[in-house]
Parts: sequence; C-alpha cells; structure tokens
Amino acid sequence: MSQRPSIKDIARLAGVSPSTVSRALAGSPRISQTTRQRIESIARELNYTPSLAARSLVTGDVPILGVIAPTLSDPYVASVMKGLEQASQTRGYQRLVASSHGDPEQELDMVRMLAGHHIAGLIIISSRVTQGYDPILEGLSIPVVFINSLHTGNGVFNVMTDNEYGGWLATQHLIQQGHTHIAYLSGPERGRSQAARLAGYRRALEEGGQHYQASFVLPGDGSIEAGRSALHWWLHQPASNRPTAMFCYNDLSALGLLAEAYQQGVHIPNDLSVVGFDNAPVAEISIPPLTTVEQRTERLGRLAVASLLAALAQKPVTDIILRGELIVRASVKKRPIR
Repeated sequence: MSQRPSIKDIARLAGVSPSTVSRALAGSPRISQTTRQRIESIARELNYTPSLAARSLVTGDVPILGVIAPTLSDPYVASVMKGLEQASQTRGYQRLVASSHGDPEQELDMVRMLAGHHIAGLIIISSRVTQGYDPILEGLSIPVVFINSLHTGNGVFNVMTDNEYGGWLATQHLIQQGHTHIAYLSGPERGRSQAARLAGYRRALEEGGQHYQASFVLPGDGSIEAGRSALHWWLHQPASNRPTAMFCYNDLSALGLLAEAYQQGVHIPNDLSVVGFDNAPVAEISIPPLTTVEQRTERLGRLAVASLLAALAQKPVTDIILRGELIVRASVKKRPIR
C-alpha cells in the first residue's frame, strides 16, 4: 500500500470498485447502507482523507452539488453562495451553478438540466416557482434543499429565514421611532419571501394601531431600479399624505432608493427614513449607513449544505427556520410621538 491511502486501497480491501468507494464516501443513495458503512469503516482505519483531484483521476466521478439561484448579482445571493461554497468545499464537493434569471419556467428547466448531470443533490435559492414542482421533485432520485422557499415531498427539505418576523421587525422599529405613514417597497411578485415580508409589515401596522393602506404598497422586484422608482413615487405624493418612512424588500432596492434620493436632493433620514432587509456588506458603508434586518445569509448556505449531506447519509433532516436581527444604523430618524 502506498504511503498515503487512496480510493484504490479502500476498494481492494472492501472488495468493490473504486467508483463504488467514491460514491459511498460522497454519501450517494445508490450505495446500500451496509456497503457504505463497511467502506467508511475501512477509510477510517486507513486515516483516508479525500482528494477531489485524485478521485477524479481514479474514477472520473467528482461529487457535485447542483445550485440554482434567481440571479448571481444580488448581494444576498452572493452571501448565501459564500457560505454554501465554504461548506461544500470543506466536505469535498464541487458545485454546478445555474441562474434562472427569476423566471419560474427557466428554473424548472434548470432543475431538469442539472438532474441529468449526475449531481449528488440540489440546492435551490429563493425559488420563483409557485406550482408545478411536485411531479418533477417526485421524479428525482436525489435530495433537494430549498433556501428561503417552502416545498414539501420525499427527499425535499427547507432552510429559511422567518421572513414574516423580519418584515414585522423592520416595520415595528419604524413605528417605535414615531413614524405613522410607512410605505413598503415590494419584492418579486411570485416570491414567497415577498409575501411573508408584506404580511409582517401589515401585522406590525395593525398591532401598532395604524391603518394598512394598499396604496402605500409599491410594486418592485428587489432591484436597484425598483428603489429609484420608489423614490420618484414618493416625490409625487401630496405633502399631506407623503410617507415619512419606507421599508424595502431588500437592501439592493433600498440602496437604489438612497442613490436616487441623493440625486434628487432628498435627505435620508430627515426627509425619508429607510429600512432594508439582508444586511448586505455594502449596507454598512452606504450614505447614510442603512438600517436593515440581518438575514444571516452565509449561515443559510452552510445549513443548506449540512442538510443536503445529512440527507445523502440517510440521517434525519428537519426544516430549519432562522430569525433575523435588526441592525440599527443611520437611515432612520426618530420622530416625536404624537
């Protein structure tokens, strides 16, 4: 045996092929529990440490996780991906990443495409699909983890932020600061996160004794341009009915609002207070620094990988819900409570 144990050494002692060893150590459901346990036991006895390069050369079978995101440019997605990449790399997995560009049909196409590439499992970030998943998920032989979505089925798991609580937390903060005219800039229309944050916004208003106004709920898609448009909407409101604060679906749209406010000579927060959602790194250095709800995005990515690998190892997996935290900065003005 060579000085450093290899997959071939384990295969010879276990009486199986190198590809079987590779799949067993990757947690593939195609390998029986008895065979996998025998292989893992031999690997421990040999003090074997996996090498992606060696595994690829010997078996041509590098363990890969499929990842689908609505976009790769959103700071939220980038932060989730950072945690996901760190966790998967540590466990010896590479990633095959696809973007759906926020299109539900394209997301379904990406699922079918990645499933045909012999991936070990699939992680879907902020799904835009509201219906049509069940027959596809039932036909997959791999575990699937959704981040900030909610789907059910055999081998389907969820890791998410409590978005309803986050929306309530952001709006409650504005109410506590004396604001009585609070608008909400929405996110993608079909997104579950959007619906939950809107519900939290509405609940906070009702609990605070304020009237919910549908006219104060602005359409948006979570983009910088949506924030810019929201600022122009605000400028065109009668002074007597103009919101003093706005809760934005995410930091990206909030930053677009801040940028346009600067261009239009609107002072944040003296003229308009703003709260975002995500706590993207740039929120700390925006002008002014943005008050926001931290979503713990890197942790979402790490937990999604942990859930997926636990499912591959046939260990119990349950849905995970994380509560966000309000990060208070300088974009909200305290107003006298009347």
